[in-house]
Amino acid sequence: MKLKKPVDVDLYKFVTKGEFDFIETGQTKEWILNNFPDPDRIGDMGHSLYIWLYGNIEFHFAKEILFTIWCDNFSELNAGKNISLDKWIFDNVKELTVSKMIKVLNQEKLNFTLVHKYGSVIIRILDSNVDLYFSPEYDENYINTDTDNLCFSAFGLSHEDYRQKLR
Repeated sequence: MKLKKPVDVDLYKFVTKGEFDFIETGQTKEWILNNFPDPDRIGDMGHSLYIWLYGNIEFHFAKEILFTIWCDNFSELNAGKNISLDKWIFDNVKELTVSKMIKVLNQEKLNFTLVHKYGSVIIRILDSNVDLYFSPEYDENYINTDTDNLCFSAFGLSHEDYRQKLR
């Protein structure tokens, strides 16, 4: 859909409430095309899997249904030409550690769980189901796995019911 001005997306609202404007996982590609700006690029992954790119924020579709909103490219976080993005704390992700994120989440009085998995940490915000991923820097030794040496690496929101259907 062509719009006269960019849509405003606030990553604070996304992380805390799961709101990406009015996009929700479980919506169809057709509905999104009729109610949201056109993506900058569309990737066909085969097997009815598609990735729509808004800058470097990805919408993942399977069988015409949005199942994940994802971003794992923070070198220059942007949402493309049709979305005005308020980055909140993601302006300088190189400085964002697990303990800093926990401090921010506690200041905002957000409930979350923290999972240690394969030398990484995943923080799930319970009210929004947004996952925040912290991973070790990639080197051949993987020796810096102390929690505060983990780098912020991704965020994502997946539809729980739809994820179960894909298994």
